[in-house]
Amino acid sequence: MRYLITLMPILFSAVVFGSPLKIKLSDQSVIYTDTDTLLREFETETFETQLPWFEDVRQFTGIPVAKIVERYGNQNTFAVTFSALNDYSATTTIEDINNFDPIIAISINNQPIRVRHKGPYWMVFNLDKYPEINNTTYHSQMVWQIDEIVIYSHNNDE
Repeated sequence: MRYLITLMPILFSAVVFGSPLKIKLSDQSVIYTDTDTLLREFETETFETQLPWFEDVRQFTGIPVAKIVERYGNQNTFAVTFSALNDYSATTTIEDINNFDPIIAISINNQPIRVRHKGPYWMVFNLDKYPEINNTTYHSQMVWQIDEIVIYSHNNDE
């Protein structure tokens, strides 16, 4: 029993940080990644904002969507779709990604986001920095429990 208690944090961290994320590219190829890999490959950004689902301001840390598009998209990328575990999905234009700097949040208030709390990946806009997008159009794009990202490009040309 003592060993099981000792192993619980290790097993929990593997579940949280090993959560798979599928990134589908415009040429239909697929990249599978996870939180550990994302943290090794990308710098994170942190901001504080109040979202309509919380009564107070929260700190979000994650990977800038623009950096994911920069790495896996091309000059013809025009939109990105975020799909959730429950099959909800929303598409964000490249203009909104470039203008409003959303992130794929992996932690809230320095804690990994668990599935029961909208994790492990949540596309978040900084509504305090960009109050003009604090409306239902942009709220509906903040997909949580993301398990797939699809990057769309015109003509599939590199």
